[in-house]
Amino acid sequence: MTRLFTFYGLVQGVGFRPFVAAQAEELGLSGYVKNTGGIVTALAHGADSAVIAFSQRLRARAPLGAVIERIEEAPGDWPRGLCGFSIVDSDNGGGALPTLTPDLPTCEACLTELQTPGNRRFGYPLISCASCGPRYSILEALPYDRPHLTMKAFKLCPQCEQDYQAGRRRHAQTLSCPGCGPQLRYCGGETGADALTAAEKDLQAGGVIAVKGVGGYQLCCSPYNREAVAALRALKHREEKPLAVLFPNLESIRRLCHVSEKEEALLASPARPIVLLTPKAALPFAENLSAESRFLGAFLPCSGLHALLCGQCGPLVCTSANLTDEPLCTTEDEAEKLGAPVLSHPRPILRPLDDSVAQVNAGDPQYIRRARGLVPLPIGLRTPLKAPVFCAGGDLKSVFCFAAGKKTVLSQPFGDVQNAASLDWYEREAGALQKLLGCRPAAFYADAHPGYFTARRAKELAGRGGLPFYTVQHHHAHILSVMAENGLTEAVGCAFDGTGFGADGGIWGGELLVCRGGAFQRRGHLRPCWLLGGDSAAKDAEKSALAFLDEQPFSAAAQKAGLGAFCTSMGRLFDAACFILGLGRYNQYEGLCAARLEQAAAKAAYAAPLILPLTQEDGLLVLEGGALLHAMRRARQKGTDVPALALGFHLAVAEGACAALTALCKEEGLTDVCLSGGVFVNRILTAAMVEKLCEKGLQPHLNRQTPPGDGGLALGQAYYAALTENTAQP
Repeated sequence: MTRLFTFYGLVQGVGFRPFVAAQAEELGLSGYVKNTGGIVTALAHGADSAVIAFSQRLRARAPLGAVIERIEEAPGDWPRGLCGFSIVDSDNGGGALPTLTPDLPTCEACLTELQTPGNRRFGYPLISCASCGPRYSILEALPYDRPHLTMKAFKLCPQCEQDYQAGRRRHAQTLSCPGCGPQLRYCGGETGADALTAAEKDLQAGGVIAVKGVGGYQLCCSPYNREAVAALRALKHREEKPLAVLFPNLESIRRLCHVSEKEEALLASPARPIVLLTPKAALPFAENLSAESRFLGAFLPCSGLHALLCGQCGPLVCTSANLTDEPLCTTEDEAEKLGAPVLSHPRPILRPLDDSVAQVNAGDPQYIRRARGLVPLPIGLRTPLKAPVFCAGGDLKSVFCFAAGKKTVLSQPFGDVQNAASLDWYEREAGALQKLLGCRPAAFYADAHPGYFTARRAKELAGRGGLPFYTVQHHHAHILSVMAENGLTEAVGCAFDGTGFGADGGIWGGELLVCRGGAFQRRGHLRPCWLLGGDSAAKDAEKSALAFLDEQPFSAAAQKAGLGAFCTSMGRLFDAACFILGLGRYNQYEGLCAARLEQAAAKAAYAAPLILPLTQEDGLLVLEGGALLHAMRRARQKGTDVPALALGFHLAVAEGACAALTALCKEEGLTDVCLSGGVFVNRILTAAMVEKLCEKGLQPHLNRQTPPGDGGLALGQAYYAALTENTAQP
C-alpha cells in the first residue's frame, strides 16, 4: 500500500519531520517526508497493516510544540528506485496562509545539557534542538529550512553534522555548538564564556547592560539595587511604569508571589510571557521597581542566554531596550546608542518581538500584549472568508492581520504608529508577513477613524490595486473580536475603553451594542459629556472629572466654538474617579489613573454603597456617570474611606452595566454577552461583571486569545469581513 499524507497546522520548526520519519522507520516503511510551502507532506509505502498503523500513530501523537489542524490522506504513486525512509529537500508548494512557527523556549533537555559540565554544549547560550529555539524572529522565507534562516551564515561542524542525522537534533535547523555557532561578545572585547562572565560581573556590581534576546535587545539590571533601577529608567526614559523581573525558575517566583495553577501554566507555557502576579508580602526589591502597582510582572527564561544570566545572578530586571514608544532595538548599533554595555552575538534578528504579557482575569488567562511566543500563531474563524483580506487594526497598540479561509494571522503590536519610527516598522512588517504567507488581499479593512494613519495607509494600498476598502466602527470591532474567538454570530456587547471614534463623530468608549451578523445597533452608552482638550484630556484626569461633573468653565462657549467633543468614554470616567478620590491627576503612561483606582479598591475592607443610575433617553439606555461621581465626591467630603469609595465605584459600574445588559438580552432574546475594550484589563470590574451576568443566567465572554484593548481590533475587522463579504459596501 502506498499513501500520501498532507499535514496542516503548526508542523514546521517543531521537529515534525524527524518525528514522522521515526514512526515510519519503526514500522519498516519506505518513503519520504518533506516541507512543502507552509505544510508537510509524506509518502509511505509498505504492508497494508504497517501503513494503517502509521496513519493511526500520526493521528494520535505529535511532537512537543506541534499543532496538527488536519491530516489529508490519499492513494500515492510509488517512485521507482525509492528505498528506505528519508527526510528530503523541501519545495515551495502552495496553499493559503501556512501556519508559521513562533519562537520557542529552550526545552528541558537542552537546559540540562546547558548546565551539565562535560557536555559539549555546556554553557553555550544559543543552545537549541528540533523542539526549541528561535523561529519566527529569524525566518526569511518558507519552507522552514536553514537556508531560509539567519542561521544560514553558520556552517555546521562535523559533530553537529552527525547530530543533524539522528537523535533529537535530527534536522534541527537552528543547530549549532560552541565550535560552529554564533559566539557571545561583550563591549570590552571579551568573547564566548569570557563575555558572559564579564557581563555577569557588571550586573552583580550594580550595572545596567543591554542583552540580545530572542526578539530584540533588553536592558537588564539587579532588581535589588535602587541606583541600578534608576539608571535603567533613565536610559529608557521610563519614569514610573512598573518593570518586569526575570526569575531563574518557578520556585524562585513562588517564594515571593502567589501563583495559582493557571498562573503557573501561563508562566511555563511556550510563550514564556510576563505574568502579572500578586506578591505574598512586601517585595525585597528596590522600591522604584514596581512603583505603587499591586502586581509584579514575573517571567521565566526563554533562551539559554537568559537561563545562564539568571542562574548566576539571580532575578533580573529585564525590559525591552528601546526608548519609550520607540521600536525595540534589534542591532548592536541601535543598542549601543542607549548608552549601556552590550552583550551580543552575530545571529541577526529579522523582526522585533517584545515579550508577551498576560494575567489571570475572571478565572482564566487574558493576554494584555500578544507578541513573542504567540505571534504568528493563527486564530481560527468559524465563518470562513471567501477571499483573503488585510485588516489594518488601529493606531494605538497597533496590530494588523492577514486573513484567508478560516485563518487569521495577527502581527506583533507596534505601539503608537503616530510615531514615525513605529509607523515605518508597521509598514515594513506588513510587507514581510505578506511575503511569508504568500497572501494577496482582495480587500482592505480599517478603523472608521478618519485620522488614523493605519486607515489612511490601507485606503491608499486598496486604491493602488483598485481593490475595495471598508471601515469598521471601533467598538463594534472590539465586540466582534470576542465573537470571533467564540464563534458567535449574534450577541449583546459591552465595549468599555478610553477612546474610539463614534458613528456620530464623538468620542465613544462606554457602549452597549446589539450585534447580529456584521451589523450593530447602539442601544446604550455612558451619559455624554463635553470633553475639552483633545488628546491632553486622556492625560489629565482633572479635565475628565470637570467634564463628567459638568463643571467646566466656558463649556457652553467651547461647544459653540466646536472646541472639544462629546465623550462617552468609560476610561475617562475611571480617570475622573481617580482624581476625585485624590489618587492621582496625570496618566504618566496609559491607564495609570485607572490602575491607581483599582489599587485602592483592592485594599478596601468594605465597599461604600454607590449607584450608577440607569435611565432611558431617546430610546437608548443611559448610564449616568456624572451622578455616580457627584455621589462619590459628597461621600468623600463626609469622610468616607477612600478605598471603600474606590471599591464602591467599581461595583456600581458593574451593577449598572449588568442591569443594562440584562435588559437588552431580555428584549433581544439573547444570552451571550461579549465584554471587550481596554477597561476590561481591570480585574475587579471584570470579575464583578462576570459574576453578576452569570447570576442572571447569561453567558459572558471575554477576549482570551487576543488583548481586550486595541491589540484585538484587527481580529474584529477580519470577522466583520467574514460576516459581511456579500453585503458590505465600500
